[in-house]
Amino acid sequence: MTNHPGEDMAEIPLGKMLSLVVTQATVFVAIGLGLWFLSDRELTDFVTVDARQIAIGLGIAGAMIAAGYVLFRGFPKFGEGLVRDQAQQFAFLEKRLGLGAITLLAACAGIGEEALFRGGLLVFGAEYTPFIVALIASSAIFTIIHFAKPKVAAFIFGIGMMFGVIYWSTGSLLAVMIGHWVYDIWALWFIQEEMHRFGVFEPDNDAIEKPTDLPS
Repeated sequence: MTNHPGEDMAEIPLGKMLSLVVTQATVFVAIGLGLWFLSDRELTDFVTVDARQIAIGLGIAGAMIAAGYVLFRGFPKFGEGLVRDQAQQFAFLEKRLGLGAITLLAACAGIGEEALFRGGLLVFGAEYTPFIVALIASSAIFTIIHFAKPKVAAFIFGIGMMFGVIYWSTGSLLAVMIGHWVYDIWALWFIQEEMHRFGVFEPDNDAIEKPTDLPS
């Protein structure tokens, strides 16, 4: 059986894993920029920076973190199920990551994925299809690349739809990048702590083979 990407990453040294994630984010940004350019837009308009966009991004992250905390603490069994469902996806968290590594991983996800799926695929798709079609399609592809189980995938799809609507409403790619980035810092740290608290990386005693009886 083919390993889940998270399991493969768990076997890679931290430095090499971070290098691969940075490379992936760079490719995502390049593709996003290419699709933006093919949509007949100026490359200089892809991302702009001002205080309003930063504030919106931090507001998005704050609201998502609050909602996530309420979900996991208010519905502990449901939250534990979501954590366990991501054991393969986040297998690389078995060796605890420091805040620096988590921040870099979150930055690569926030910048790279928003550049590709919102700034690239959503914008390009909306040139040729109704906005809702482009939104659903880009959110679906965003979900697929996470290789998540159905329950988790539903949340990822919802987040993709939300980011798409916010981006389209505000016109700010920076805002959704920041929102995604800051939320992922909290999410990775929280999931890492919960996975270790629940012992999801501990070997399943029932799965350990028992020695066969020696012939008498």
